[in-house]
This record gives sequence, structure tokens and C-alpha cells, in this order.
Amino acid sequence: MRKFMVTMLFCIIALEASAQTPFPRFSIPIDCKFGENCDVILFVDHKRGSGWRDFQCGNLSYDTHNGTDIRIRSIDLMLRGVDVMAAAPGRITYIRRGMPDISYKAVGREVINRRGYGNVIIINHGKGWQTTYAHLKKNSIRVARGQQVKTGDIIAQVGMSGLAEIPHLHFGVLHDNKVIDPFSGTISTQHCSTTGTSLWMPRALRKMRYPGPFVLHAGFSESAKINRTALVYGLDEKNKFYNKAQNFIFAIEFGGVRKGDEYEMRIITPNKKILAQSKKRIGKEIQFKFDFVGRMGRGRTWPKGKYQGQFKLYRNESGKSRKILEFKRYIWVD
Repeated sequence: MRKFMVTMLFCIIALEASAQTPFPRFSIPIDCKFGENCDVILFVDHKRGSGWRDFQCGNLSYDTHNGTDIRIRSIDLMLRGVDVMAAAPGRITYIRRGMPDISYKAVGREVINRRGYGNVIIINHGKGWQTTYAHLKKNSIRVARGQQVKTGDIIAQVGMSGLAEIPHLHFGVLHDNKVIDPFSGTISTQHCSTTGTSLWMPRALRKMRYPGPFVLHAGFSESAKINRTALVYGLDEKNKFYNKAQNFIFAIEFGGVRKGDEYEMRIITPNKKILAQSKKRIGKEIQFKFDFVGRMGRGRTWPKGKYQGQFKLYRNESGKSRKILEFKRYIWVD
């Protein structure tokens, strides 16, 4: 009788354990170094109706966003190849191929809209769970529909296909056709203050920390029409600047900000003088902000030497303004 009771006790414990963990645990789905050449930049939207909130009740999402976006830091890196890996064992149930790696703004949203995920793979993990890997690089998909994959198997590479402006991986999780946030373990319709159990393995969670303010792109240009797309494609000046350039522009795109934050931009000359500067306030909730500062040339010759582009971000906390991010970029005039 005692032996029977012990056996039943173990069965009950096993059943309770399985009931408490009815979900897969996901590994990192991308082969990159977080904080060095890649970053988590957007999360699942947890706000019902208009507006958005990520799982930390911050603004790193957008209205109805249904996944986690991991960006790589340059087009060059995308062209060299960054592998995308299965986050858990499963079977490939859907593949779309053949879409180009280009900013959707170059052709218009309406041309791509129904194929917003671009090149995409969906993996079924059983018991109603599936993961989506979107915006994959053209001609990089290495798996076939119906194929079984293991955790860590390479399935494709990061691209910029579909409704994308920068090279990144969109990683989505569904359970019984409901959007699940892998960071909080909760469905997207639950409020951001709701806590659950993260679906990430411990190592993945340590690597993919919730970011503070960050810089996406920065660079120098002589064009007053410099824009974020130009920075994405690496069309800023590299290393050296033409001494007869029409303008001297320092441009930057940054994220992780809040309404009310202030930022300051400067260009510093080789003799430590301010060539150009501006100070502005973030007036509304936004995910990313692009801006630039500069000086018109008007036929002048820029003095030779090392110039510095400076960016500083300030936040008011408890009535005091505190610097929360500082970034510098250098260029030579020869």
C-alpha cells in the first residue's frame, strides 16, 4: 500500500509539473553578439486599442506589433550573412521565398502589404505552439516544408525583405493562434503589468536584456538631405571628409526614449570649438528619432584635423536632469 501511495505521489507531482510548464523553452534564434553587432529593439504590443506598450510598459513596440524584432547593425553585416536558427524543435509548416532585401519605402507599402513578413519560415512545435521567422534574406532559406528541425539548426539568414526598413529578424510566437510575448509569457491582449513565466531559456534571457536608450545609426554627410535610409545603407562619409564639402552634417537615429527627454547634438572642431549645436525635447511617445545638426559651407574650406560628432540624452528624474546616454563619432578632414 505504501509503495502504491509513493507511486501515486510521484505521478501527481509529474502531472502538476507538466501542467505548470505547457510551453516550449526558446533558445536565441539569431547568431550574433548582442550589444556589439545586434540588439533587441522592439517587443510585442500589450496595449488594447490605439497606442502601444511593451511588456515593461515602455514604448519599444508599435500598434498591434506581434513579435520581437532583433536588428543587426549594418547592411554590410547582412550581406556577409547572419544565421537564423530554430528556437525549439519542430516541423517546418510554411515557407515563402524570393522577395528582395530592400526598404519598403523605396517601392511603397501598398506594393508589399500582403507579404509584409517578406521571406518567412513558420515552425510548428506541437500542442498549438508555433514560431515565425520573418524578413529573411533572399536565397538564404536552407530548409524545406515538412522538414523536422532541432534547436539551433540553421534555417536561413537575417534580411530586409517585406515591410522592413532595416535588416532585422522578426521572431513571433503563437499558441492556439494567440500572440504570446516570449519575454513575459503572457498573451498580447494582457496588460503590460501582467507577469508570467518567460519562454526564453535562461541564457537567452541574459543575452537579450530589455534595452535602455540606444543609438541605431550615426554618421557624417555633406548633404542637408541626409536621412535615416541613407544611414541604413551606409551612405554617410567614412573616415575622411572632403575639405571643400558643401555642408558639414552630423546625423543620428536613436531609440529607447520617453516623452520629455532632452537631447543635445554638437560638432566639435579639431581646436575644440563648437561648429554646430542644437538642443531639443522629445515631445511625444516615439520608438525612434532621427535628427541632424550641421553648418553650411558657403564656399569655405574646412580646417584639417579630427572632428567629433557628439550626442547626449538627458532624462528628468525626481526633478533633476540626468545624462542617460552619450555617443561620439569621429571623422578626419584631410
